Amino acid sequence: MLLLLKPKLQRYGEIRAFGLDTSAKVMTAEIKLRGEPIPVVVSQARYRIEEAGSETYLVFYDVKVSREWAQNIVEDHFPELRVKIPDFLRPLID
Repeated sequence: MLLLLKPKLQRYGEIRAFGLDTSAKVMTAEIKLRGEPIPVVVSQARYRIEEAGSETYLVFYDVKVSREWAQNIVEDHFPELRVKIPDFLRPLID
């Protein structure tokens, strides 16, 4: 999963910690953003898997982050975030 998310966040910072609870379908993470002294903690990012034609997507929603400004951005602009996943990763997140 880190192989999938790391390139998407590389411009903004780096993932320091990552957790995936496949039974509850929840992801957690700690992200060190560039220019920020304290990492942002994603305490909850629920996810579901969607298929569109031959492509599979991981859709994150109901994301909870530790910084108020970041939480506001998520709620205002990214109520759901779709990430295309390669077929070989699908069994790891089901």
